[in-house]
Amino acid sequence: MKTHPLDVSYLVLGLVFLGIAGSWALRAAEVIDTSDVQWLVPLSLVVAGSIGLVAFAAKGLSRSREPELRSADDTQNHEGDHS
Repeated sequence: MKTHPLDVSYLVLGLVFLGIAGSWALRAAEVIDTSDVQWLVPLSLVVAGSIGLVAFAAKGLSRSREPELRSADDTQNHEGDHS
């Protein structure tokens, strides 16, 4: 099954947008006060950046393992051709 490649920059920007929109919605609903927004927006930036770093590292690990998986698949395919 072919999956869509991960674009880390789109992921991080989407998370930043969700964090800003979420803090605005919480402020508009009067769930949080203006002083709470001062730590909520930077917190959402830190969370988005952290998730982006994890996604970037995971993407790098999957790329480094890809040739190993392909060579194992090729070996299995060639063994099946001989029968």
